[in-house]
Amino acid sequence: MKRRSKFAQAAEEWFQRVARVDTASTHDLWQGLCDTRPDLTTPSESRKTPKATCMRDLRHDPAFDVAAGHVRFKNTEG
Repeated sequence: MKRRSKFAQAAEEWFQRVARVDTASTHDLWQGLCDTRPDLTTPSESRKTPKATCMRDLRHDPAFDVAAGHVRFKNTEG
């Protein structure tokens, strides 16, 4: 099984535990991740654009649809 990115894991947790919705604007998701996971979202010398990396990772993760400024989490749990 392919290893998931830290951003995809954090976004899934945010959707399930914090937001409790299946669709959010990219802005709301990013703000939520900034509040809950500053270790991932704070820019550093080696990671200057964490938001761009996050959205790229979510676009490549089959659990998410990213389009038109929104992210949809495809909850696969019953």
